[in-house]
Amino acid sequence: MTQNRRQFIKSTLAALAVISAGPVSLKSSAFAADGAFQSKPWVELSKAAYLKNASQISKMAGGKPVLAVLKNNAYGLGDSQVARILNSSSDIAGIAMVKDDRALAVKAAGVSKPILLMGDFDNQLSDSLIEKKIILSIYSWDSLAKIKRLAGREAKPIEVALYIDTGLGRMGIPYQEAIRIAREVRDIPGLSISHTFSTLTSPKDFATEQIARFERIVAEMKKQGIPSGIKHLAPSSSLLELPSSHQDCVRPGILVHGSFPLANMPEAKRYPLQVPYRLKAPVIRLEKLRAGDTIGFSRFYKVEKDEWIATLPIGWADGYNGGAENGAKVLLGNQLVPVVNVNASHANISLGEATDVKVGDVATLIGPEREEITPEGFGKLVNGHNYLQINYKESLPKKIYETF
Repeated sequence: MTQNRRQFIKSTLAALAVISAGPVSLKSSAFAADGAFQSKPWVELSKAAYLKNASQISKMAGGKPVLAVLKNNAYGLGDSQVARILNSSSDIAGIAMVKDDRALAVKAAGVSKPILLMGDFDNQLSDSLIEKKIILSIYSWDSLAKIKRLAGREAKPIEVALYIDTGLGRMGIPYQEAIRIAREVRDIPGLSISHTFSTLTSPKDFATEQIARFERIVAEMKKQGIPSGIKHLAPSSSLLELPSSHQDCVRPGILVHGSFPLANMPEAKRYPLQVPYRLKAPVIRLEKLRAGDTIGFSRFYKVEKDEWIATLPIGWADGYNGGAENGAKVLLGNQLVPVVNVNASHANISLGEATDVKVGDVATLIGPEREEITPEGFGKLVNGHNYLQINYKESLPKKIYETF
């Protein structure tokens, strides 16, 4: 089929947008080569950036391997997709998950590295979890009884992890009972301890006490002939601030996705990370509003003088933070433009009194191209936190690139 001039221009712009590895120099288009229009937002992932981050995190921990926590669908960025990328990294020792079905989904995606399930599991999924060699956590007497019943019917040992609560108070075996449960696990035929771990709180003084509790437990386990397997404690913040938390490996979450737990951490300069994803959405409506017009149910934004307003098909129901309307910007072509309203399904951006933007042009809401649209940059502009911008819904399509 012969392309007409309009289709040729659209397909050329789309191709340029995909292969570009540097800052945006041309407007990307939501129109495909066949003229079809992509009307939904999507997430793009950079394989090179994720692998670079894994290497940097290992360096932060003195060369220790990394157990990447991809809970909550990898903060909305796609657990299966990110896990497939990290599976090729020599710095990644394994993947840690919290939900049973997501652990199985990651395994089904072709991930060969060990997968640790840090949470509970439904009985109807137990056979699948064991068959796929998902490491199951023991975090209470009840969870031990549940796994003990499984061990009695399996021909091969079930790998388990001892999850010890050293003071977080949320999940885990109370540290005072850890040795009793560890002895019980040791003496159950069919169970093999491959991990012993805990989770540290943020205040460094108490986290230091947690580390001491953990190390006393591990020392007593060794004394009583109880294997501990791989030991780990350090989430992202402790990894950076407490070298004694590193143990056998480190267990970061948000660092994997290129963000530091707090703004302006000194480690960010020594070990720079890359934002490995972009959040994108096309312009679906473009109208010039007149002075006095307003936007939104609450009339949140009032037009002071005639200006062009573009609508993007993404809102807080998709995981784009509603606080964006309080100062965030998006990148459209080479221009940063302000977000002026966010509702459940849409975001509006102001293009000023004149614009060459067209319906179908694609905006980057979060990405590495400009400081203002990185997660940290977003947080600064809205006086919030970078965690605000990693909460996307699983329904957003994911596209994986070698680099961008």
